[in-house]
Amino acid sequence: MLLLTGCHATVDARWANSDDTVDHWKKAMPSLPVEVRGALPGATNQQIAQVIPNAKTMDGSAGTLVSPRLVVELGEPAKPRDDAYCAKPAPAVATGGSPAQQTMTLTICDGARLVATSSKPLDVAHTPVSELPKRLDSLKKLALIGIAHTQTEAYQIQG
Repeated sequence: MLLLTGCHATVDARWANSDDTVDHWKKAMPSLPVEVRGALPGATNQQIAQVIPNAKTMDGSAGTLVSPRLVVELGEPAKPRDDAYCAKPAPAVATGGSPAQQTMTLTICDGARLVATSSKPLDVAHTPVSELPKRLDSLKKLALIGIAHTQTEAYQIQG
């Protein structure tokens, strides 16, 4: 796991394989559907999905679970640990608890396979819903950094 201490972010790409290159995911990300899970105080996941490009609340039907997608989870810190996170349907929609400090987590899912995840704390009192697309872009960059870091380690081990 790569921990970026200055900005209190975590990135984990231990699941990335040799086909998961930065170039591949960087090109794919703009057109990938974004599944919104969870909510924030004062905003439902449907309202959040309306401000994020390509986003929607997905029901986790088989069709959505076999395609590459990004999963954005808001609320309590998400703990994607293995492929089960991407393979299972989205949990019941949370109403967005009241804690001022929440977490925004981005997970890259290649169908039911987990590729990488990145997360940052989110101060809901100072982050309007309209700012979430910028936060998501930052998490996308962090996930790509994690994939690049994983690829560099693989080359160092092999080389």
